[in-house]
Amino acid sequence: MKSVIMAGGMGTRLRPLTYLKPKPLVAFLGQPMIDHVLSHLEKNGITEHILTLYHLPQMIIDHLLAQDKTVDFTIEKEPRGTAGSVKEAASFLKETFVVASGDALTDIDIKKAMDFHRKNQAIATMVLTRVAEPLEYGVVLTKADGRITRFLEKPTWGEVFSDTVNTGIYILEPKVLELIPPGRSYDFSKDLFPALLKADLNLYGYIADGYWSDVGSINQYRESHWDVLSGQVEGLKPYISEDAKIDPSAMIRQPVAVLKNATIGPGVKLGPFAVVGQKAVIEKDSSLSYTIVGANTYIGKGVIAEGAIIDERAFVGDGSRLLDGTIVSEGASIGEQSLLTPRVRVYPEKRVGPMSVVNSDLIYGSIERGQLFTQKGLRGRLHKDLSLDMLVRLGVSFVEAIDAFSVATACDGSDKARLIKRLISAGAMAKGADLFDLGDQILPSFKIGIKKSETKGGFYIFAEDDYVIIRFLDEKGCYIPSSTERKIENLVKAGDGLNPDIEPGNLYFVPNNLAEYLKEYPDLVLPQKIICHSPAGRRLVEVLSPKEDLGISAQVSSSGENCRIWDETGHELTSSEIESLCVYMTLKDKPGKIKVPINATSALEEIASEFGVLIERAKPGLCHSEDSVIPWHDAFLLLSLLCKERDEPLGIILKRLPKKTQLVKELNCPLEKKSQAMLRFASEFSGDNKKQSGLFYRSNEAFAYLQPDEIRPVIYLTVEGNTMEIANELATRIGDMLL
Repeated sequence: MKSVIMAGGMGTRLRPLTYLKPKPLVAFLGQPMIDHVLSHLEKNGITEHILTLYHLPQMIIDHLLAQDKTVDFTIEKEPRGTAGSVKEAASFLKETFVVASGDALTDIDIKKAMDFHRKNQAIATMVLTRVAEPLEYGVVLTKADGRITRFLEKPTWGEVFSDTVNTGIYILEPKVLELIPPGRSYDFSKDLFPALLKADLNLYGYIADGYWSDVGSINQYRESHWDVLSGQVEGLKPYISEDAKIDPSAMIRQPVAVLKNATIGPGVKLGPFAVVGQKAVIEKDSSLSYTIVGANTYIGKGVIAEGAIIDERAFVGDGSRLLDGTIVSEGASIGEQSLLTPRVRVYPEKRVGPMSVVNSDLIYGSIERGQLFTQKGLRGRLHKDLSLDMLVRLGVSFVEAIDAFSVATACDGSDKARLIKRLISAGAMAKGADLFDLGDQILPSFKIGIKKSETKGGFYIFAEDDYVIIRFLDEKGCYIPSSTERKIENLVKAGDGLNPDIEPGNLYFVPNNLAEYLKEYPDLVLPQKIICHSPAGRRLVEVLSPKEDLGISAQVSSSGENCRIWDETGHELTSSEIESLCVYMTLKDKPGKIKVPINATSALEEIASEFGVLIERAKPGLCHSEDSVIPWHDAFLLLSLLCKERDEPLGIILKRLPKKTQLVKELNCPLEKKSQAMLRFASEFSGDNKKQSGLFYRSNEAFAYLQPDEIRPVIYLTVEGNTMEIANELATRIGDMLL
């Protein structure tokens, strides 16, 4: 027996899921809807199929031809209506056949309906089902023997005369097709069946048991998933694939379905009523309930999704929240810490920038809230925040922004950083700049290399967990100012800035640039126990070959800028203790006026007074090495300072140095209220502190420093006092004032 499957609809009610694909190819529980339809028909002995197509037909043809099924197709040049489209397949239909919809989910026994059709010698049989609310369907009234006496398409409550509705499954005899006029639009419910009823032909209705759902709207798409998860559909049960990777600490609340090769991270709360598609990734501490996640989708850390649909290949950044009814379509990207308000739909391939609040559908363009550049340079994840195209444009934009004829580059030696270095380099050279590749090295040595290479500036790339950080520097090896960052950002968003007349720049490799760094600091001393998180850092350690066990140990970041340090007793030094030790060691070696960062511990004044010198506090500039005796932005120089010859261990020295009680708090503050909070802080303390105002406050007993996070909606508050009571009192006062 043959079936005719109506699969030509535009899928308007399912948008935006049908924006890039036809309705029959929308995924349902990991498979296109058409696969579920065909599977159900074949279970009922119907193995030959004809599909009537109109909208994006080739996508459906390609999908089905890849399977081992007997399938033919008819393609309408213009919509012919439900009956008119079946008329197009008349040459294939010489025996009783079944008509089905390409977007209906059912377990109805069609064999029983076929027996009913033959027993009554019907010319047409409508398969019916009972529903509680028939307003969206065609209502049908039958006699006791099943003969149809009346029907009405999509009635109002005042017109409802039955709870039996049309499922869109019909059993027809070929001669019915003779009653359908060729070459024009003609519907089963509006035209053909009324004509059969008027002619008193054998039009019957079979009231079927079992499940049926028209998955033609977003609401029904959701509800049908929940019906499957609840076990209402025979032959289609929810399951957790054996190939899924689920962390033991994840909390699963049934019913859920987790499909093949999906990854559920630690601390994830999944369910109730959640579907996770094939190869989807849900990172740690996220919470998803009443949510459908498509294949190859990435859900970041701490995401909350309640009643959402997240289609295949979508990306949702860390800390974002998707409220009830939201849809993130195929290939769309939601930046970190964003909020999608109820029923918002983000259309395919659209981008929502970090920390955005989306309260209306995003159909055209993108929302570029937030900045590419942050306090840590340009930071993002490859293929998620940082596309290949964007990285090439970044190189073009950097050269244009600084008007460079030559630039330098280097990276930490990791595979990811090397790839990104090449992509940005390609853009820079395409813009006409010569490129000097200084290889794999730490960022502090690259700064020296830029100055030696006499280029107009450079860029350095390093990897940090899942993220990649890109730092841009000027010809002096200093970080570029924020005005230049904004210029680069605007150029990236505007376009590539290339024209066909530009001659590409040349590429030069500069070997062994590490020698310049060692020439600058010939007396570097490192502890024997040191771990570096990048190949470039490990190479420097190998060159220096520390042999003496100095008692302390350290871990150095990928860029070589930062480090963690432990003293001889295994105690990890705090930032305040490192500041105090650096100033003490510097003054002990060479007493004199010294410069320290504005937010350094207030204990430094007491240490300096013991040597009879003054402390100058300065706001960190763009050339960090010139702003402080504390080499915060060169981990190896910092370690060398602490490893200098001394008469006693660091732990003993620390016990003699003055200590302050320091508190660091993270204050939640929405992005749009940060400027108001900073203004209140400056206004409140300007009278107490004539010399320093704004983000910094200092008195004889305490100091406070305010630092807004450029990525997350928080403000960091550092408070220090002579006692815990004083520190707590000041922290509470500032916290209450800001929030």
